[in-house]
Order: sequence, then structure tokens, then C-alpha cells
Amino acid sequence: MDGRRWWDVAFGAGCVIVGALVSVSAAGAPERAVGVWIVLAALCLVYYTAGRRTLERPQGGLWFAITLIALTAVGTAFSPNVLTLQCLVFPLLWVLTPNTRNAIILNIASAAALAVGFIVGQGAAPEAILQGLAIQSVSLVFALSLGLWITRIAELGDEKARLLVSLQTAQAESERASREAGAAAERERMARDIHDTIAQSLTSVVLLAQRARSEVGETVAGTPDASPLDGRPIAALDSIDLIESTARDALREARSLVATLAAMPAADTTLGDSLRRLGERFSRETGVVVEVDAPSERFERAPEVVLLRSAQEGLANIRKHAAADRVDLVLTVDDGWAELRISDDGVGIADPEGALLGTSPGAGFGLHGMHDRVTLLGGTVELTSAAGAGTTVLVRVPVTIEAGPSTGSGTTNGLPVGSPSTGSRTVEDGR
Repeated sequence: MDGRRWWDVAFGAGCVIVGALVSVSAAGAPERAVGVWIVLAALCLVYYTAGRRTLERPQGGLWFAITLIALTAVGTAFSPNVLTLQCLVFPLLWVLTPNTRNAIILNIASAAALAVGFIVGQGAAPEAILQGLAIQSVSLVFALSLGLWITRIAELGDEKARLLVSLQTAQAESERASREAGAAAERERMARDIHDTIAQSLTSVVLLAQRARSEVGETVAGTPDASPLDGRPIAALDSIDLIESTARDALREARSLVATLAAMPAADTTLGDSLRRLGERFSRETGVVVEVDAPSERFERAPEVVLLRSAQEGLANIRKHAAADRVDLVLTVDDGWAELRISDDGVGIADPEGALLGTSPGAGFGLHGMHDRVTLLGGTVELTSAAGAGTTVLVRVPVTIEAGPSTGSGTTNGLPVGSPSTGSRTVEDGR
């Protein structure tokens, strides 16, 4: 049974009890009993038709509070037994007025009105005046004391509820941060393991292939024309070239995986910082000029990951297919949306829509996977391209900014001096 149902039962029971007391005590004055029953009927009518609804919306209960005080005072004028209803009137006034000051004022007004009703009902004799003032003074002190005490308890309960919500929020945030930190540590561990095992092993394979080519070349140079080797060193050179080419491709893929793992935004970095690092690494590895313009704003985790993955996929496609000399990465935020623009000046795509939806012949999974990932967040992907005119990928996702933007934005240009070109046979040290 909820709070309003309890009030319904208490109000009805109080009126019935008061009516019975008045009927028993007013045997010699039936007109007083009739007057009391009329007042009680009016009270019940007002309460059960409209007044009880104000218990759920106390801001509009002033009219009911005034009506309750007036009718109870009139009933007290018929019989002093009606003062028993004070047990309901004073608590109801506290419930109907959420403002403590207004509740105190209404309690004082109620005590005064009931005192007047009592004095009028007793004939305004001096004894009745003193008795009425004494009764209502004691009732008022008790009502204010009890009301203020319960109000304080309710305020403490509300404060504890707010503190509990804050604590639960802080715990959830701590758990999220802990999960993200654990995931970031695991990615870093995987990146180190790949770098220290697969990448280093592939580097060794490339070096061994280069040494074998050199040794076979010396053998060929020192072999007479009529050598029984019968051209096999030449075939061995082709096989060694194939081994080296395959190892280089695998090494490049391993390093790309390491870069992908290392480029994930950590808890203490922003998406703009991650995009700048990604652009610097791409420029260093390919020699393509990369311009990155991104504000240092923090978003929710999901859109940050989607935007960074989209940038990685866009750069991977440019590396494989575009033959571009320049790439622009531009991140903008406006009206709850983040927009990432990836543009290149490469050869372009003949069927942009088919490449995005994965329906064109030979289309890979990269752009189609990007489209699916962005769509899951309620975002959009637009791909514009023409043969020989470059390609632009526009990714838009809804975001919530967690911290204000700073002035930091970055630009990455060119290939560092001493970096190997794509055609060089020099093997990097795996860093």
C-alpha cells in the first residue's frame, strides 16, 4: 500500500471516529451532531474527489489546505470533539506544503482557526478562551516540533540518496577507467610481443635473403660459362627475391598491426593526439605528405574508437591503392556531431558506392567494414571519388564532448631525412 492509500484510510477512519464521538456526546443537542456530520461529509467529499490528488502534487495543494483548516474550524464550533482531527490536519499541512516556511505559517493559521472555533462553540467565556488557547498552543508546539523533526529526517534521506547516486556513478566511472586501462595495457603488451617476436623474425628473414642473394651472386660471378650449375643460381636468385618480397610484405603487415594497437586512444590522450601520431607514422613509413588538423577534445569512448579506426582504414586504403602524394586528415566538431574528412590526391576509385557497400568487383572489406561500424553508432559515411581525381571519405558520428577544446591542433609534413623509400632494400630496425 502506497503513501496516498494510507492517507485515504486514515482520513476516512478519522472522520468516522469523530462522528461517532460527537453522536455519543451530543445526545442533548442533536442539531450539533447533524452540523458535525455535515462538516465531516464535506471534508470527505473534498478530500476524496480532489484533495487526495494534491498529495502527489503538493505545489498545488494550498487551496485544499485552506479548505481543510476552515471546515475543521467550523466543525469544532459545533463540537469540541472535532479537535481530534488535528491528528490528521497538522501532518497533512506538512505534506501539502514542501516549503518549510509555508508549512509553519499554515500550522500557525490552523491552530489559530481551531482555537477560534473552539471558543465560539463554547460561548466565548473566559474559561473557554483560556482552554482553547492552551489546547492549541500545546498542539501547535507539538505539531511544529514533530514536523520539523520529520522534515529534517526526510532531508537527510534525500541527501543520502544523492550521495549514493554520486557514489554509484563514481564507482561506475572507476570501473570503466579500470577496464580501459586494462585494455590499453593489454594492447601495449600485444604490440610489444608482436614487435619483439614476429617483426624481428621477419627482419631476420629479410637479412638472410639479402645475404643469400649476395652469396649466390658471388658464385655466379666466379663460375665459368661451362659451369655444371647450368643456370640454377639465377633461379635461386628469383626464389630468394620471392622470399624477401614475401617477408617484407609480412613485416609491413606486422608493423601495421603494431601501429594499429599502439594508436588506440588511451585514457590520458585525445582523439586529436592519436590522429596526429597516426599521420606522423604514416608519413614516415610511406613518404606521403600528411596534413592533420584536429582539435584536442575528448569524446565518449565508442565514437573515438570508430573515428580512429576509420582514419586507420582510410590510410591503409591510400597506402595500398591510391598512389597519392598528399593526404589531409581534418576533424571538426559541430552541434553534437564529429566529422572526419580523409582526402588524398591519388588515382581515385571508379565505383565509390560499390566500394563502400562492398558490391563492386574486387572490393575489399575495409571500406564496407568502416561503413558498418559507423552505421552502428547512428553515423554516416560518404565516399566521393573519380578516376585520377583523388578520393574523399567523410565520416560523421554523433558525439558528446567530455572536456572543452584546447588550442592544440597539429600538422604533419613529409618524410624525415634518412627514412627509407618504398623501393629501398634497406631493412628498418623494427622500431
